[in-house]
Amino acid sequence: MQVRHKLVLLALVINMVCYTDRVCIAVTGPEIRKAFDFTPAQMGLVYSIFSLSYFAGQTPWGMLADRHGSRGLVSFAVAGWSVFTALTAAAWSFTCLIVIRFIFGGLEAAFSPAVASAFNRWVPVKERATAFGAFLGGGRLGGAITPPIVGFLMLHFGWRIPFVAFGALGLVWAAIWYLWFRDRPDQHPNIKPSELAIIDAGVPVAQQKAPAEWGRLLRSGRLWALLGVAFGATFLWQFYITWFPTYLREHRKLPLGEASFYASLPFLLGVAATWIGGALTDIIGKRSTPRQARRTVGLISLTGGAALMSAGIWCPQASLAALLMGSAAGLIDLYLGAAWASATDIGGSSGGAASGLMNAASNCAGFASPALMGWILGRSGNWDFVLLLSVGTTLIAAVLWLFVNPRE
Repeated sequence: MQVRHKLVLLALVINMVCYTDRVCIAVTGPEIRKAFDFTPAQMGLVYSIFSLSYFAGQTPWGMLADRHGSRGLVSFAVAGWSVFTALTAAAWSFTCLIVIRFIFGGLEAAFSPAVASAFNRWVPVKERATAFGAFLGGGRLGGAITPPIVGFLMLHFGWRIPFVAFGALGLVWAAIWYLWFRDRPDQHPNIKPSELAIIDAGVPVAQQKAPAEWGRLLRSGRLWALLGVAFGATFLWQFYITWFPTYLREHRKLPLGEASFYASLPFLLGVAATWIGGALTDIIGKRSTPRQARRTVGLISLTGGAALMSAGIWCPQASLAALLMGSAAGLIDLYLGAAWASATDIGGSSGGAASGLMNAASNCAGFASPALMGWILGRSGNWDFVLLLSVGTTLIAAVLWLFVNPRE
């Protein structure tokens, strides 16, 4: 395995750890509500506060990674968020939990744009959608394995222990990244001249340099369309990472074991979808152009996901509805490799900053979606209204996607 492929694999594994930390609170949410007697609106804010700081940190972290590299930044971020994951177990009040989750989100915000900046230097353009698909699939795999693990730990040890276990795991991977990774390919002790030549030929010279091009970037219509897509698609996807387990247990009346299985389904399908979507984009791109390939895959992904989610909302049979909703999440994930490849393409030498902006837009929706759901549930108890609203944002995202990678 060549060094750049090992980099993608390492990023994939750390993204798994990232999502175990993030999904843990969704699975423990019903128990936390009981322990602290939170209202739905309070629990919605606990879910959302992560995305507020995550949103705010994306672009600054991406700029730092573009300028100073990703080695120390990623290690610091992983170690920091792991500590605050463990501290979640020590929370004693609503305010305390809000503060811990806010800091946790701000530290985790560094990871994705820093990895995008690293890929910008290490991964040739024609391999980039596949690399991002694999990397993002690691997050989905982490999300898939988390509910049953957390369910087991909760049944035997209570809701606090999973946070301690996942926090300790993150510290190990922070050290591994720092010891192995190098900011530039030519600095890595294990890279061979033949691979270095492939990277040099496949990565534009402008992307190997650090200075940002903010004027050009902010005038890009493609970038603004991409930000709209990220917001619209995430408005729906955030439901799975926050309220979906509660929806299955309280609205669809599924038992804990069955609800945990279906709560894992969006992430399990997402593993295959991100990997397949990224690889498919690069395969189609070799036969047409990268832009045409991204355009096609993204359009199928977003429209198909909205259709499956709509079917799940109106399905009267609880298990089938959960299956349809989980499948919708998987289909939406097909477009992610293409989206991150588009961000680095649009960003050029500011690929990390552009990726950070895209992820910031995504997490703006990540903050708005669960908080709005909690507020409406507290007022009306109407799940269908918010879920249909999220279907609408996904369809808008599908339209905007046509402008991210226009026909050349």
